Order: sequence, then structure tokens, then C-alpha cells
Amino acid sequence: MSQIPIAPGSCPATCPPSGIFQQFRQPTGWMGWGIGQLMALKNRSRSEWVIDLIQVQPEDRILEVGFGSGADIRRASALATHGFVAGIDHSAVMVQQARNRNAKAIQAQRVDLQCAAADAIPYADANFDKIFAINVAHFWTQPLEVLAELRRVLKPGGLIALAIQPRTPNATEETSQQTGEFLVNLLNTADFEQVRLHTQFIPPVSVVCVLGIKN
Repeated sequence: MSQIPIAPGSCPATCPPSGIFQQFRQPTGWMGWGIGQLMALKNRSRSEWVIDLIQVQPEDRILEVGFGSGADIRRASALATHGFVAGIDHSAVMVQQARNRNAKAIQAQRVDLQCAAADAIPYADANFDKIFAINVAHFWTQPLEVLAELRRVLKPGGLIALAIQPRTPNATEETSQQTGEFLVNLLNTADFEQVRLHTQFIPPVSVVCVLGIKN
């Protein structure tokens, strides 16, 4: 497998840092709210596939990075019936939308959602059994710093899952393949073990998801 360099913007799925793509990176205002609702509807198949891959157990403690609309928080908490699901997102608009969508679970103290950056996670060391991020990692300007922070809050033996479906203009299956290679290289460089790549075709192009274990 080829080695794709790890540098800001080097992920093959990286979007232009302006226009509508900026709203997907950090939704704001009325447009951001609408994008969140759209993502909740449009990305269901992708999300269900990734959540199936991480095999949520009833007592799992789970963190989602970049939860957006909060739809996947709700899916995960429905499976972690005796566990705990937390999430961080740096968009205040998405935090509010996700809190609305998960209000009952938050009231029951089964879900906690915070407005925070991925390189400054407001949770204690070795706190989570599983961490997942869907269509988020290509926005990280310092991915190894983020992964060091994710390692900090992940329990020894815990699972991390990074999934991306390229949304760049003219994305192809080759883009998905290269993105998968980038994510594998990223987790290996960050010292995760048992790194493995999964691919699922969901139109318009395949979703790639890389899993790794904290040693």
C-alpha cells in the first residue's frame, strides 16, 4: 500500500476551504442548521454501516467526534442501552440541533454533547471504549495531534473508527481508495494496532472506514 504524506490538506478527500464546503466543515447560521437536517436524512445508510462495524455493546462508553446533527449519537445510544454516549462538535449550531434531537437521553444522563475541538477534548483519560468519526478526519489540519488526544481519552484496548466518503468535486472510486490508504497510514503512524480497512459502496462513491486498537 502506498504511503500518502500526513500534512494539512493532504487527505485525498479534503474539500476546498470556502463556500458551501465551509458550511459542512463548521455549520453556522440558518444555512448550517439546514445542512445539519439534510445530513441527518441523507447519510443514514453510511452511518448505519459504520455503527455496525464498531459493534456497539450495551455497556459501551462511546465518543463521537464531529456529531453534526446528532443522528448518529441517537443511533449509538439506542444500542448502548446501559452505557454512555458522548460527543464533541465545534459548531454551536450543530450542538444545539443535536441536543434537541437527543433531549430525552441527555435528560436521562445517558448522552452528553459538548461544543469543543477535537484537539482539546473535555473528557478524562481512558474514558471511552470506542471512538468514531464520520466525514470529519479530512478537515483536521493537524491530524496526528488530534489522534494523540483521541488516544488519551480511549481506554487501553479501545477501538477507534475513522470513516470518510469523499465529497470533493469529481470524486471517484480512486479517490475513495486513496483516502482509505491515507487513513490506514494515519492510524499506523499514530501507533494504533490491528489497523484494518473496510469499504462499502454507497452512491455516489464508496465509503472507507479504518479501524484501529489502542495498545
